[in-house]
Amino acid sequence: MLNKVVAGRFRITGLLGSGGMGQVWAAEDERMRRDVAVKVVHPQHGMGEAETQARFRREVQLAGRLAHQNIVTVHDWGEVEVDGGRETLYLVMELVRGVPLGKRLKGTVLPWALAVAWAAQIAQALDAAHRQGVVHRDIKPANVLLTDDGVVKVLDFGVAKFMGETVEARDLTVTGAPLGSPMYMSPEQALGVREIDHRSDLYSLGCLLYHAVTGGPPFSSATPWAVLRMQIDDTPAPPLERRPDLPAPLNDLILQLLAKKPEDRPDNAAAVHEVLVTILVEHALMPAGGDILDIAEPELGHALGVSGRFLKAARAKAERIVEEAEEIKAQTIRESRGTVAMVRRELDSLVRRTRDIDTKLEMITNPLSEEDFYRVFKMSIDGTYPTPDQFGANVNDLYGITLPPVDAQRMVLRFTNRHTAELQEDHIA
Repeated sequence: MLNKVVAGRFRITGLLGSGGMGQVWAAEDERMRRDVAVKVVHPQHGMGEAETQARFRREVQLAGRLAHQNIVTVHDWGEVEVDGGRETLYLVMELVRGVPLGKRLKGTVLPWALAVAWAAQIAQALDAAHRQGVVHRDIKPANVLLTDDGVVKVLDFGVAKFMGETVEARDLTVTGAPLGSPMYMSPEQALGVREIDHRSDLYSLGCLLYHAVTGGPPFSSATPWAVLRMQIDDTPAPPLERRPDLPAPLNDLILQLLAKKPEDRPDNAAAVHEVLVTILVEHALMPAGGDILDIAEPELGHALGVSGRFLKAARAKAERIVEEAEEIKAQTIRESRGTVAMVRRELDSLVRRTRDIDTKLEMITNPLSEEDFYRVFKMSIDGTYPTPDQFGANVNDLYGITLPPVDAQRMVLRFTNRHTAELQEDHIA
């Protein structure tokens, strides 16, 4: 293929890599004067048939509509002759200079915050694709590229579905291995369900994230079929058991992504992205000694798409906001205490006024007896008997009742005679 010109415009300049689906070549688009990547699908039975071409065109066109910074852009497709005249299909893509995530994960355990930052970008790519009705079906480290700028690029949208529909069961007996990546395959894929949805990609993302933070996928075996059985039946060990320093919310999210039933997983990739970013932000605001910037500042800054300096500035601003919030809280408490004291005084006054009103109401609803008036009369005696005006004023002060002058005069006369008689009886006795 080297130096071959495909479709009269794509000059092959070098081999970038090869995998189960085909070979990826670097090429120059002589018409557009730009570098591209050309993926040549391995020749398989039926690859030259019209039905297969139509299916390939449909999936490539769907993938070509995906325009997102975290998705490798698809430019073109077509047929090419390989191996002495055999017809096969090719795909022209954006050329991304980067390292496959699989290579980055090999033999190392990443700072968990860095893995979360990468997973957040993958979740953004999945969200963009799922909104367009495109399910990847083969999310794995080999299909994720990390650029020098820390940007994550997801490869092969549309290709995995095409291959799954095209390669027949008889082809599997030749290789003796299932199509796809068992260590990152959802249970429904392992069961052979054809109508899978976006939640299958979320499960695969959970496997990838599990691998990135613990150093290995949730299930592994020398036999691919054994791994598929584990994906269907086995419960994964919590990531915290393999790595105790992980935040509990991250552990919980990964286990939710790895739920066997699709309906038990997060609703969509946008929700996953939100949780991942929240975990990073909350950890960034932790006191010194637990700061993600101290773990992997330069690389993490790239992975988040910003510089470490910007992250530090953001953290300092957040700390100032927290301090200002605490001061506002303290001021509010002080003002609230003053307001409470004032309200209490008003309530006490209101209670007193209410009691006075209740007393007067009771007097109105329960008229005074003869003895009540006579008691006031005796209280009013101060060396001499009270005048009608004095007696009426004392009744009003004590009971809040205004006696007509005639009634006051009649009562004073009557009570004077009664009191005189009582004194005489006491003297005779």
